[in-house]
Amino acid sequence: MTLARIFILLSFLLSDQCFATVTFNVQGKVYSFEQPVRLANVLSLVSDKPAYWASSAVYKLNDPGPEKLRAEVLQTLSDLIRQQTKNSKGYHELTALYQEIGSWQLMRRMNILVDYDQARLNNQRNPAFQHGDYYIKLQPRRTEIHLFGLISESQQQLDYEQSSTVSDYLNATARSTQAHRDYAYVIEPDGTLIRTGIAYWNRQYYKPMPNSIIFVPLQTSLLFDNIDELNSNIAQLLKHRM
Repeated sequence: MTLARIFILLSFLLSDQCFATVTFNVQGKVYSFEQPVRLANVLSLVSDKPAYWASSAVYKLNDPGPEKLRAEVLQTLSDLIRQQTKNSKGYHELTALYQEIGSWQLMRRMNILVDYDQARLNNQRNPAFQHGDYYIKLQPRRTEIHLFGLISESQQQLDYEQSSTVSDYLNATARSTQAHRDYAYVIEPDGTLIRTGIAYWNRQYYKPMPNSIIFVPLQTSLLFDNIDELNSNIAQLLKHRM
């Protein structure tokens, strides 16, 4: 490669970096940066606003991953629905699940702890954003537990109880006959995803945080090859639901 071509290539790369911008939408207000920016710098702009950091999150905009995963989930659910007797209880429950998931607003949630104080004081909690468009969701402290999946209603809320386990919340909820009885998923407000045992033989006494989501998955006895994968994918989608 000649020196002239090297110079042209370097010029192109440098100009591309110069025009790369980072934008953050925080509570409806957009902040733009013409150079890489760290999380603490962004959060400092909204540090005076009330927020419960444990429930806050950073989302990457224009990322096709969640929509691709949703398409796979909906296709699998569609195949499963076709195996049900039309107008049966299972048919209606799975159709309602299909419609609910299809209505979600999705963005890719990043595995980043959003906490202004930790970002200021701990460089490992203060990642740098080089380019792209992001959305920061700030939420107040909440005192409920959300349930989703194979329950009597497609979605339900229960009051948070400090001493209650996942099994306690499920015992207070009417579950479908097609609900899995051995395990459930928990999506913590910080994005942590956990699969926990709920049967008498594998019960884990896991206490979810306030504002957690408990996903009641489909039972494996539906005689469908991809049930475990489907349950895992739905739980993953719940992480990316706005």
